[in-house]
Amino acid sequence: MNKLVWHQVALFSIFLGLTLLRFLKGQVSFDLNLIWWWLGGMLGFLFVFSDRLVYALVSNREEVLSVKIKELFGKGKLMAGLAMAFSERDKQKHLVMRSALFVVIWAVLAIFTATSVGTGFPRGFVLGLGTHLIFDLWWDYRFGGRDIELWFWQIRNVTKKEIDWFFRGAVLFYLLIFWLL
Repeated sequence: MNKLVWHQVALFSIFLGLTLLRFLKGQVSFDLNLIWWWLGGMLGFLFVFSDRLVYALVSNREEVLSVKIKELFGKGKLMAGLAMAFSERDKQKHLVMRSALFVVIWAVLAIFTATSVGTGFPRGFVLGLGTHLIFDLWWDYRFGGRDIELWFWQIRNVTKKEIDWFFRGAVLFYLLIFWLL
């Protein structure tokens, strides 16, 4: 199976697993808040894909791929432009959300959300966002989908040991926080 299928498997497995565990513990009922939590999770998960558009339309406007995407959008061919942005993803190296710095920002947001937000949509959104980030980090670390060092493009060159520590810390944080979201 390809990475896109595994994205969906990860998202639905985590959300379904959490829903069932919380239901068995009596912590959740099947109501509108649960639907909002799931919807927030799906939108948060999909939100990470928007960094490809930020790359093409904002931060790297002069690249050939970016110009082609803008031309398609200008002609009203939105779906063709989106398809091109995602099909040429190997050419997009410095993605805003797929970075160590953004994982740290997400961690702060997750702590705030877990401790201060009571409604389902934002909690699901932050969980979906984190699920996608950690999945991509794990995929790149384990299978080399993208060069793992590209996660640190905003900071500096890092050593293998630093990458290992960051990866383990990010995954451990996710495993601790996702129960609270």
